[in-house]
Amino acid sequence: MHEAELLGRSIVVAGLRGVEVGDPGELLENLRARRELGGLVFQLLDAGMVAGPEHLLVAILNALRAFELGLNVSSDLGMEILTFASGQRQISEAIRSLGLKPGRMDVALVLVAGSRREAEGGLRSLVEALGGEEDDGVLEVDDEKAGRLVEAYGIGSRELSSCGRLGSLPDVVRWLVVEKVALSMAYR
Repeated sequence: MHEAELLGRSIVVAGLRGVEVGDPGELLENLRARRELGGLVFQLLDAGMVAGPEHLLVAILNALRAFELGLNVSSDLGMEILTFASGQRQISEAIRSLGLKPGRMDVALVLVAGSRREAEGGLRSLVEALGGEEDDGVLEVDDEKAGRLVEAYGIGSRELSSCGRLGSLPDVVRWLVVEKVALSMAYR
């Protein structure tokens, strides 16, 4: 679990391994209806397309700023986080790229709350409701995931070669995705 304070909000980012997802829309609707999660903003993403916790923290920061500045493309903060994390402006493309899919999958969970206590309580409730094993390792980038991220985020060979001396392929891809997400605010 990764915690942060951003723009006066308590943020939690966590990974879950082996979550059984039936109908993604129905799952999210059922979770949002839970009384103990009232007032909390959360989003569930395909951990296989996440480039580390920093990727999600930057997406959350951008989404919060977009709402402050009136630049949001969605009326829902959770959906705005998904659009920034995916690098897409179109909600349907963001869902296709980073949304949940039916079946057993690794999930990245982001939660935005008014206090640390609310955030931690919300995390416990979501983990209990979703099942799976809490494992932030699903957020990290390995060689296989790096290849998927290069394709999904349109990272070119020039970008890779110019940053190649900065570390391993997974490290370079992780930071290039974070950079793309951070810069996406400038295109709003």
